[in-house]
Amino acid sequence: MRKLALAATLALSSTLFALDLPANHIVDAEWLKKHQNDKDLVIIDVRKNNQKHPNYNNGHIKGAVSCPLGNFREGRYYNPNLKKPIPGYFAAPKKYEATAKKCGITNDNAVVFYAGGNKAKLYRDGALAALVSMYYGKNNVAILDGGYEGFVKAGGETSKEPTTKEGNYQIKKFDRSAYANLEDVDEALTLNKAQFLDATGLGKPGKSHYHADMKKPDPRRMAEGHIPGAKALHAKAYTVEKDGVYYLDTKENLTKKLKDAGIDTSKPVINYCNTGHLAAGSTFVQKFLLGMDAKLYDGSMADYTATPNRPLEK
Repeated sequence: MRKLALAATLALSSTLFALDLPANHIVDAEWLKKHQNDKDLVIIDVRKNNQKHPNYNNGHIKGAVSCPLGNFREGRYYNPNLKKPIPGYFAAPKKYEATAKKCGITNDNAVVFYAGGNKAKLYRDGALAALVSMYYGKNNVAILDGGYEGFVKAGGETSKEPTTKEGNYQIKKFDRSAYANLEDVDEALTLNKAQFLDATGLGKPGKSHYHADMKKPDPRRMAEGHIPGAKALHAKAYTVEKDGVYYLDTKENLTKKLKDAGIDTSKPVINYCNTGHLAAGSTFVQKFLLGMDAKLYDGSMADYTATPNRPLEK
């Protein structure tokens, strides 16, 4: 009896002292500075880190693991324009578990993903890594508002010394609450079950995917245009610049921007772009900051236009 009581006490203690992330899955620099050295937290830098783009090597949040975004994505289905599989889909289960192992993700720890903060759209990278993780049941994740540059500006501790951590995450459930595939799009479009929002925006003349007015069509797509009835709001519209760093805009401003774009924030919305990269940012903000019923179309227009008999508008 005494052993059972002790076990219960220990279990309760571990629950009480586990690191809980904010309910909206967004942390700021001050939060991360406070928890930076917490043993229950792994910080993941999803920026490119190679010879051409040595972002992590040139400086990163101290203790962060380099795990570029490509680890969370994969190519799928052959594209004759690219002469290779269409890029941009969620990583397959085995690839995600392998990524988790080399990037320090476990079933119990908390994860904060961060990307660059010096461009308006870069928050999408952390958002996509987070959405893929959530899809595979890893829900104790967040993104860093302001990214690396915001953390530096806030006086956070950085380093050039690499950190490695080994994880052991095992997928135990799937969470499709922020995920849509082609069949979901077909159903929503046919039965008018959701709004559609194009995260590439309306575009300028000669540069509009939405209006099929590209001087150089995107080779990832088999055709230009937009899903019938879709509205448009570029993913970079969700951020505002302050002293060279881009932060997520306020709830009030974001709600107004969406309404001005023709979106009813009280109704379901499916976000898409070329492959799902930009739209990951839109989906994440809508769902977790604004509390909307929002989903990301995985593969987006690269997937949609590769499939016969799917309608397009220009």
